[in-house]
Amino acid sequence: MWQDFQYGYFPTLQHHHLTQDDLAEAFRNLLISLLEKDRLFTGKPRIAEKSPNNIFFFPHLHRLFADSPLVHVIRDGRDVVCSLLTMNWRDSSTGQPIDCTRDARGAATYWVQAVKAGRAAAQQQPSLAQRYFELRYEDLISIPETALRSLFAFLGETWEPQVLSYYKQRRDLAGESSADQVSRPINSEALARWRTDLKEADKDVVKEIAGPLLQELGYVSDQNW
Repeated sequence: MWQDFQYGYFPTLQHHHLTQDDLAEAFRNLLISLLEKDRLFTGKPRIAEKSPNNIFFFPHLHRLFADSPLVHVIRDGRDVVCSLLTMNWRDSSTGQPIDCTRDARGAATYWVQAVKAGRAAAQQQPSLAQRYFELRYEDLISIPETALRSLFAFLGETWEPQVLSYYKQRRDLAGESSADQVSRPINSEALARWRTDLKEADKDVVKEIAGPLLQELGYVSDQNW
């Protein structure tokens, strides 16, 4: 819907003296009104929305919430492919598996597109770049305090050691897809899972599609992996 408004598919809006800025403000107020009661109920100062596809809408989100931080968590694409291939995500309109879960080609393509979309948004908009923060998944697992201290500093939040004991806190996880993971301490089980989970044929596909970006990000030094 936002794209429809943005690209002018509703010319009658001009007759009502509305601009894109007016629409942005209306969307912003709508979203805030829908989420504010939850925020007040939890007593938290912030609301975090972590849907993976948000990465494709960073420019739109930045326009709606100019002061909001945009955190881009980047993970080794080979592990992302392995993870996506275990997901049972389906297109609600067809009931069929979505493309990024069908096969290694779809999964690798999705990873490349997602990573590039986030980085391109930060490179193309100076104001967005100031609110953009990249965080490596591998750092979160291997050096969690160092990684999170950097994130807290970016957010302007005071470091609180108890965040590392998140799994000890009681919370309502009903409907949370990651309920099992957030109920356990940090573990490295998912690091480099591609070494055992990625089939040779799929590995060749990932090299073809994601190899250059894996190398650019420093996950590999060449294609001999």
